[in-house]
Amino acid sequence: MERVKRDYRKFYRIFLILFLLSFTVNLFMLTLYLRERKGVPSPPPKESKEIQEVKAPQETKAPQEMVPLPFVQIKNKDSFLLCDKQNKTLYLYRSEEGAFKLIKSYPCIVGSNNVDKREAGDLATPEGIYFLTSFLTGNKLPEKYGSGAFSLNYPNFLDQKEGKKGSGIWLHGYSDRLERPPFSEGCVVVKDEILKELIGFIKIGDTPLVIVDTVQYKPAEDQKRLSQIFSHFLKDWKAAWESRDTARYLSFYSRDFVSSDGKNYQKFKEYKSRVNQSKKFIQLQIEQKSFLLSQKDGGQIAIVRMNQDYRSDNFKSYSRKILYLKEKQGKWEIIGEVNL
Repeated sequence: MERVKRDYRKFYRIFLILFLLSFTVNLFMLTLYLRERKGVPSPPPKESKEIQEVKAPQETKAPQEMVPLPFVQIKNKDSFLLCDKQNKTLYLYRSEEGAFKLIKSYPCIVGSNNVDKREAGDLATPEGIYFLTSFLTGNKLPEKYGSGAFSLNYPNFLDQKEGKKGSGIWLHGYSDRLERPPFSEGCVVVKDEILKELIGFIKIGDTPLVIVDTVQYKPAEDQKRLSQIFSHFLKDWKAAWESRDTARYLSFYSRDFVSSDGKNYQKFKEYKSRVNQSKKFIQLQIEQKSFLLSQKDGGQIAIVRMNQDYRSDNFKSYSRKILYLKEKQGKWEIIGEVNL
C-alpha cells in the first residue's frame, strides 16, 4: 500500500512538471507572437470607388416642362455646350425641333477662384455666353493642353462693357500622361478623350459655350414665347434696314449702343444717314443661328447669333454677326453689334 502511494506521488510530480513546462513554452511563444504583431501595421481600409475614381456626373435632367434659362432657340440639329461651375460638369445638348435634348454630361475642371472672372491672372473662369471661334491642335501647344484647345471670344462685348480684363480662355484637354490637375487657370478643361469626342459636335463660330455658376431653369412656355419675340424682332429690323428709312431703322437701337468699330449711337446715326441716302436699294439675307439669354443678368440681356448676307447697288458683304439686346420697359433694343 505504501509503495502504491509513493508511485502515485511520483507520477503526480512528473505530470505537474510536464504541465508547467508546457505552459511556460506556450506563454513564451505567445509573447514572441505579440511582439512581432506590434511591428506590423494594419492593412489600410479599402478605398471606395468614389475615392479611387473621378465620378462621372449624373445626367441632371431639367424639371418637367422647364428648360435651362440661357437657351431660347438654337438652329435645328445644332449642338451646344453648358458648363456648370459649381457642379464641375459640362453638358452637351442638341436642338431638336425647338426642344433641347441632353446628349451627354462630362466631368470638367474650372478655375480655382470660384467667382466670375474680372482680372487677368485671377484664376477665375468667366461666366457668360461665348462662342468657340478657333481650334489649336495639341502639337502647337504645351503638353498640359492635351490634344488641343478651342478658343472662346472672351472678353466679349458684355465683358468689355463691364471692364473685365484677361484673355486666352479656352476649352481644352489634358494629357493622360500628366497628373489630373485639380483646377485650371480659368479655362474649362476636360480629358483628352472627351475633347476628341466633342470635336465631332462643335462648329467653329457657331457652337455656343454657356458658362454659369449654377444652372437655372425657366418654363418651356417662356422659351417658346421669347423665341417668337426675337424672330419677329429680327424680321422687323431687317425690313427697316431694307427700307432705308433711317429713323425707323434706328428705333431698334438703344441710345447706349456701341457698334463693332466703336461708334456710339450718335456717330452711328450720322453714318447710317449718309449711307442710306447714297443707296438705291438694300437687300439682306439673315440666317438665324441662336437666341440666348444672359443668366447672370436675370435674362434681361439677349444674344442673337446670325449670319448676314448684305447686298446693295454698290456694295456687298457677308458676316457672322452677334447682336446684343437689352430689355427696357418691355421693349428689346440693340446695345451692341460684333462681327465674329
